[in-house]
Amino acid sequence: MQYKIIDSHCDTITRIEDNNLSFYDNDITHITLNKLLKSNVKIQFMAVYIDYTIPFPDSYFKAIGYINKLYEYEKNTNNLKIIKNKSDLDYVMNNDNIIGIIISIEGAHIIDDHIEITKSLNLLGVKSLTLTWNYKNKVACGTMESIDSGLTDFGKSVINNMNNMNMIIDVSHSSYKTFYDVLKLTKQPIIASHSLSNYINEHKRNLTDDQIRAISNINGVIGINFYEEFVGKNKNIPSLVDHIERIVNIGGYKCIGFGSDFDGCKVINPLKDCTYLYLIIDELLKRNYKNDFIEKICYKNYLDLLSKFY
Repeated sequence: MQYKIIDSHCDTITRIEDNNLSFYDNDITHITLNKLLKSNVKIQFMAVYIDYTIPFPDSYFKAIGYINKLYEYEKNTNNLKIIKNKSDLDYVMNNDNIIGIIISIEGAHIIDDHIEITKSLNLLGVKSLTLTWNYKNKVACGTMESIDSGLTDFGKSVINNMNNMNMIIDVSHSSYKTFYDVLKLTKQPIIASHSLSNYINEHKRNLTDDQIRAISNINGVIGINFYEEFVGKNKNIPSLVDHIERIVNIGGYKCIGFGSDFDGCKVINPLKDCTYLYLIIDELLKRNYKNDFIEKICYKNYLDLLSKFY
């Protein structure tokens, strides 16, 4: 059985553009267009990540350049569709040779303290915003800060604005206090686009059981990250599936999906690129998971979430 896949995080556009590689085909990145077409990936969130040390407004203009590149890729091939509305989402899901792209921004440092930029990004087709990249910005505090200050007052206005524009709030990389500040404010489900279970492997970037439960309680989704440091233990597929099982045991079957972090980290062996995702499915089948659950983790949970935002 072939399982469609929605992956909620990769850093491919940054890796490709920073290293002058081809998006269509190369032997270096985990994701290219040709690799996507050979895989079962149906929708790929493409994160625009700009190094947090680059000052504003340079970071913003660099992000705009990457977004422009994504539209250039779409224009130059018949196999890509940037998903901007429900019609686009339906078109992608109903056409076998079309890969859907959802544009996300990883790190609100690129908006500085300008609420108007979130509106401009939304008009450009950006659907998701990761509030921080590990460290503090003018919106929120990241998970690697020694003092957890949570959301700023400006950050609270960003959350309200995102809710009003149907933009997806992503809490991966957010501090503990930021996470719960968001929960107090949001009227929409949230995602942790590329995170794992802190119970299985204790790491600041992994989610506690209470956080997993909280995301599940508001119909959010956690994208399973393939970074070997976050996976821990044997840094292999069985260890990754241990994280899946823990998240399912705490949050249920509807709060989990894929969030590879391809091209943004050293992923576990033997996931050489996106064409090897079937190996995770094979492990789930070995553990006697049924097709219905496998479909949920592969794409249905994220598709249900996306239907609330398009």
